[in-house]
Amino acid sequence: MSHINNQTQDLNSIELVQDLDHESAATISGGIQVFSDANFSGFRLPSQAVRNLELVQGGVFNDEASSLFNETNQVWAFYSEANFRGKRLALRPGQFARNLDSFDFNDAISSYRSEPSF
Repeated sequence: MSHINNQTQDLNSIELVQDLDHESAATISGGIQVFSDANFSGFRLPSQAVRNLELVQGGVFNDEASSLFNETNQVWAFYSEANFRGKRLALRPGQFARNLDSFDFNDAISSYRSEPSF
């Protein structure tokens, strides 16, 4: 359960959590989509760079991602630890992971960001 604006809410009912400026919104216009469950289901995690998921919505998103896809024009990197540290999984534009178990990354993401293409 989450308490938002003094209302109790089931996590699955939370839409997309984001607070974007115009530049950030343009950067991810296609969208990075991060989901709590496999096969792009469950609740969606923030769709902008996150330095520490422990600090987002009281930590309910930390180590919860199970599937994701990259519809942006940038590489997105996902890290097992906060502050872009630890084990790294990078997705190029158009790539997706239907189930992060296959990458040994299920429920293990603590930070993520877009990165320059190599």
